[in-house]
Amino acid sequence: MKQFRRVRDIAALTLSAIDGRMGSISELYFDDQNWTVRYLIVNTGGWLSARNVLIAPIAVAGIDDADASMRINLRKEQIEQAPPIEKAKPISRQYEEAYYEHFRWAPYWQAGTTVLGTPIPYPDPPPMNVDEPVFFESPEKSHLRSSAEVTGYGVHAQDGEIGHIEDLVIDDEDWNVGYVEVDTRNWLPGKKVLVQTGRIKQIDWYSRSVTMSLTRHAIQSAPAYEPSMLITPDYEIQLFKHYGKAAA
Repeated sequence: MKQFRRVRDIAALTLSAIDGRMGSISELYFDDQNWTVRYLIVNTGGWLSARNVLIAPIAVAGIDDADASMRINLRKEQIEQAPPIEKAKPISRQYEEAYYEHFRWAPYWQAGTTVLGTPIPYPDPPPMNVDEPVFFESPEKSHLRSSAEVTGYGVHAQDGEIGHIEDLVIDDEDWNVGYVEVDTRNWLPGKKVLVQTGRIKQIDWYSRSVTMSLTRHAIQSAPAYEPSMLITPDYEIQLFKHYGKAAA
């Protein structure tokens, strides 16, 4: 059963390969065209001389909330032999091709491909509006963005500023970024609310800001979000009704 999790809660999980502990998640990389998580960035700690490695969500075997752990369906040797990443450089399509070839997985960008006979569990929602549409880009240019990068971005409503991005909220089954957690306390009295990523009109990576297709009142008056609570279907219905009414 799927569950929504904040990035900081995912990062708190103990991470284990088939043959032992492998480190901790430091951040996620998502596609800025459709808000789908493509990779977990794992800090291997003492293993691999504290090297950072990528783990695609398809390798996640499950999350056990009882012992706060995430199981990865790979052996340490497979991960160790994967192409290394350099955190100072963006992840290129050339690197991704080498990565998927190493694990013998069908790349997510190839429509209709399968992995070991099973369709790749990556959804293909409609593209969102961003500063540089994907069809104007060369295939080599990456559309991957770090969760650590977008956290803290200012939030702009249709009629002005209304806080900042506090965290991203991930669907741990399909690995979509379903919501952004917005802290409106820049505007007293303020609170934390969730906004669907489909309500994001534009991301400006240069000014570190996100523009919403909603008014400040619509965001400020949304149902309050308490990070310790589960996001239930009833709560999601409240959000959809609220923002649907606000956009009407």
